[in-house]
Amino acid sequence: MPLSPLTPADPQRLGGYWLAGRLGAGGQGVVYEAYGEEGERVAVKVPRVDDASSRARLAKEATAARRVASFCTARVVEARTDLPEPFIVSEYVAGPNLRQVIGQAGPYRGDLLLRLAIGVATALTAIHRAGIVHRDMKPDNIILGPDGPRVIDFGVARQVGLTGSTTGPIVGTPNYMAPELFAGHEATPAADVWAFGLTVLFAATGRDALPGLEPFAAVARVLDFRPDLRVLDGTLREAVAGALARDPLARPSARELLLSLLDEVTGVASGGDEDLLPAGGSVAAMLRPPAGAGGGEPDLGTLAEELYQDLSEGERTVAPEVFLRMVAAAEDSEESIRHVPREELPDLTTGGPASSLLDVYGAAGLIVEADATYTLAHPALIHAWPRLREWLAEDRAGLPVHRRLTEAARAWDRLGRKSGDLLHGSGLDRALRWAAAERRNVMLIPLERDYLDASAALVRRTSRRRGVLAATLAVLLVLTVAGGGLAEYLRRVAARERDDSGARSLALRAADLRETDPRLAMLMSVAAWRLAPGLPQSLGALYDARSQVMTDSFADPAATAATVYDLSADGRTLVTVRDGQATLWDVRAHRELRRFTGVSRTARKAALRSDGKVLAVQDDTGVRLWDVATGAPQGDAFGPGTSPYPQELEFGPSGRLLAIPEADGHTRWWDAGRRQRLRTGSGAGVDAVDTDGTLGVVASGGSGRAELWDLRSGRRLKAGWLPLKKDVTDVRFAEDGRTIAVTRRVDADMTAPLVPGSPNSPVRRDGVMLLMRSARSGAPLPGDGAGPVADAVAFGRHDGLVGTWENADLVVLRSRDSRVVVARRLGVQIKRLRFDPDGRSVRVLTVLGTVLTLDVASLLDRPVPPSASTLATALLGPGGRVLARADVGTVWLWDVRRARQIGQPIHVTQGFLPPKLAFSADGGRLAIGAAPRTGGRPGPAAAGASAAGSGGGGAPPPAGVTLVETAHGTVLTSFLLADRRAAAVRELAFAPDGATLAVAPDEPPAVPIEVWDLRRRQARSAQGVIGAVGMAYRPDGGLLVAGTSPEPKLVDPATLTPVRRPGGTWSLDIGAFAFSPDARKVAITSLAARRLSIWDANFTGPSGRAFPETPAGGWAPVWSPDGRLIATVEAGGGVRLWDETTREPLGHIVEALVADERQITLAFGPDGRTLVTATQDGVLRTHELDADRVAAAVCRRAGGPPSSEEWPRNVTEVAASDVCPDQASTH
Repeated sequence: MPLSPLTPADPQRLGGYWLAGRLGAGGQGVVYEAYGEEGERVAVKVPRVDDASSRARLAKEATAARRVASFCTARVVEARTDLPEPFIVSEYVAGPNLRQVIGQAGPYRGDLLLRLAIGVATALTAIHRAGIVHRDMKPDNIILGPDGPRVIDFGVARQVGLTGSTTGPIVGTPNYMAPELFAGHEATPAADVWAFGLTVLFAATGRDALPGLEPFAAVARVLDFRPDLRVLDGTLREAVAGALARDPLARPSARELLLSLLDEVTGVASGGDEDLLPAGGSVAAMLRPPAGAGGGEPDLGTLAEELYQDLSEGERTVAPEVFLRMVAAAEDSEESIRHVPREELPDLTTGGPASSLLDVYGAAGLIVEADATYTLAHPALIHAWPRLREWLAEDRAGLPVHRRLTEAARAWDRLGRKSGDLLHGSGLDRALRWAAAERRNVMLIPLERDYLDASAALVRRTSRRRGVLAATLAVLLVLTVAGGGLAEYLRRVAARERDDSGARSLALRAADLRETDPRLAMLMSVAAWRLAPGLPQSLGALYDARSQVMTDSFADPAATAATVYDLSADGRTLVTVRDGQATLWDVRAHRELRRFTGVSRTARKAALRSDGKVLAVQDDTGVRLWDVATGAPQGDAFGPGTSPYPQELEFGPSGRLLAIPEADGHTRWWDAGRRQRLRTGSGAGVDAVDTDGTLGVVASGGSGRAELWDLRSGRRLKAGWLPLKKDVTDVRFAEDGRTIAVTRRVDADMTAPLVPGSPNSPVRRDGVMLLMRSARSGAPLPGDGAGPVADAVAFGRHDGLVGTWENADLVVLRSRDSRVVVARRLGVQIKRLRFDPDGRSVRVLTVLGTVLTLDVASLLDRPVPPSASTLATALLGPGGRVLARADVGTVWLWDVRRARQIGQPIHVTQGFLPPKLAFSADGGRLAIGAAPRTGGRPGPAAAGASAAGSGGGGAPPPAGVTLVETAHGTVLTSFLLADRRAAAVRELAFAPDGATLAVAPDEPPAVPIEVWDLRRRQARSAQGVIGAVGMAYRPDGGLLVAGTSPEPKLVDPATLTPVRRPGGTWSLDIGAFAFSPDARKVAITSLAARRLSIWDANFTGPSGRAFPETPAGGWAPVWSPDGRLIATVEAGGGVRLWDETTREPLGHIVEALVADERQITLAFGPDGRTLVTATQDGVLRTHELDADRVAAAVCRRAGGPPSSEEWPRNVTEVAASDVCPDQASTH
């Protein structure tokens, strides 16, 4: 709904709600968008009340409206009808109304129309159940929100001035009013049902069944109305026909409508309201507004914060100052907005950051300028924007002092700066105290400083000093004036702000350099942290530097556009050729190794032999070899001259064979020693060859299938598995000659994005598949069929990794399981891909001649235990002390600190998935829940099952739970669930005392949760509560969350009865959650939004502002032991740290090598100084969080401190010697 500005007659606030603007206005009142004290967005209606009777009616209807269950309705939050200006507060539903959606996207059909009808019927059922009539049901009062349709504006009638033949005023919109209302009859629920029918018809046709008319004209049309229902089918047609019956007694009730419509979808034709309303809400929730429908304007706080995130560092520095000066506050009153003269704002006349900040927020409509003053366009921004709310809270006590100081200084200056207008006594005492010690976000402008200095100087002159001044004033005078204390304080503040600003700038610059100059980015990150250790941005930059995948970048400093490049087979030596000179560089040390002249001045391609002793150079005349040690040529030129195509010159692993680009755009292999082109028995050139030159592949020239040849015998080998030549993009033999990799094009509909959901994600428009075969037999090998991949291919790490690339896209697969382990889009096109022999690095030579180094050391980590299958899952216990690994039928325990297995593997009843796992709060116990299975023998988790229930061919045996003592891996006990219908366990959760276990049965899914007293082996059933993924107890034991699908299912642990949230069903979207250690807060990640938020531990509402949104989203939040930090998992297995106090990101602890969805389990160490991670395939890692140790590790990664010569050209804020003071440089 569009927001109109407040008028001068509108209040700034009503009760505890600050107004943002008008959502609508009419003869019967005004509706405002507003925000509560905690920033919650609401709609506030101020109805017109003419007399005592209308006020009484309003109070009665408002009370009834608050009883409406929030199923497909906007919940009424508060109603104040006792005030001179009454108002009603309801939940704000963001989204377009039905009329807007239909007008933009066209009429609804089929399933969409049915879901809309079910949503409206659900809302009317809830409204009528509360004993009220909506009176104004129409498309304009149905909002399509993110959780489905919501009916708004109920319970507070609009009056339309129609009298005459009626007995009183008519309430509603004429063309949606029922016939009986025009006869003066009282509105009943049947009138809403009539409007329901017309609303569904509107949605189905795109037009009002009765066009909008003046009240008198509407009477005749409504009384003579005959609906055309041909556009509707089946049950929906019958429902609308009944709803539009002329006799109100013949119309079905909203509940009857809902039942009939639900029967069409779910087959449920009966049921109580407790089940009916949730069922209707569930079905309707799937109806979302179409993309681009509009109406979902962000709240003021989100808009302001998004603008803030895009500000420069200078603009962020002055932002608190600018916004707080627009807030007026007195000791005995609430805040209000004020108009700020231009001269009050810092550096406005010089075009500084304050000026550009005002431009940014002015263009967004959040700040307005009038008569050379600036003010907030929306008073509600004071509370809607959490960041401004925090600034205000920090300076609230001092704002009245500052306002008096500002006004007094302006008056002093305006009247000629007379002594009589200066501060003295307690007024000066209070102002100095505030200026010296209490202000946080407000700086003094020159006029205010001059005023304070002059006031203090006057006190010194007029005091006779026969005694000391009043103690407080004397101390402040010494601190702020006589001893230069005010100036010193301001200098300290300025120095702190300068350091913070410098640190933020370094952190931002480091972020920009991580891909292009990784080493400088790492050192800048350390410098930022040295400058401002307590700043979230600098600490985040430090963590990012420790985890960044790109670790180095090197280029020939004297390279030109004519320079030719090659990277050695091990990726450690860069060769550059230009102007007849060849230079070899040590990539890791960034230093020159060897230089010689005499090579061709028209060189176009170059290749270094794998032993580094011979350089091949191709120019227009052919290829010539050079001895690197002596710089002397080896023989005459041979082979073709330079090709206009981008194919590269390349030596084979043995150094004897050389691939030379030819004029047809393909690369063919030559015997470099003999200067002979390799040929098959048919005389064709060879596109790929094994290390010793025995096998060759012809993949170009002519049509048909690619060919495999024995080059020694000249015989073609059978290789029907090879693709057609036209589909081959690259062929490569592994170094051992036994494996051949082929990349081939496939149909586009067989492909998908390489890595979805990341700005660094390669996205392919065509499809390329990898074939991995035995070179001789053609038998498929691990990795065969993987894809989509990129065009070019290379082997690495003893042939265990296969790299592919195309343009700027890099994809590395692990051949043993065909899994993509690296997938990144680099900022520049790739020319060569090399695997370092140590397996810890991948190096990329770009077309610009830069060598980029990627840290892939994590790929060397082995899973624990190594014998688990690809289905296995992992779960870390509290404190990260124990890792539980579950495979199909088996669970292992692993001691993280000692790096050894605990006890023997625990065998449980085998299913087709791993069993569910849950640790007790102290980590001493592990519960194992039966996995889904189709029958079989009972194991420990099903001890006591009857033989009849465990047969291999019958129904699955009853589900059970096994308890294990984690110190030694000993099975303590096993038991079957009380409800023997359950064939599996969906979720488990220990109570904080470890003596109670909540179990969510599965298969069938409608079995209620069971809460087991483990000491007595007794279970209680929570009737009506169906468990779901995400079950957990609050740390104080006072609440059980029985799952998060579709929203938190809250249960009272004492009574096992549901606990209703104030927001009602469907009002909170949760992907994952975690309670804080003190049980006062809960961290929530949303399924839809890519951001983390904090709510109170009862899930009643958000606590403070939300965290910034991140492109990769967040999942599985985990709190540090002290509650200061939160770790979340991002797409691809990245792990990000957050500062809960400032709600700022603290960088990545793990940067994902890929960007698809990867599951990972997290746990902070017992002291919070480490973070333990485990992937679902069992790779366990411990990450240091202590900033001093992290800084030392980053310095080591960067090769030690920066050089004193180069550093000042990039950084002036921190000396080179102070960045890594205890380390020596390796560059």
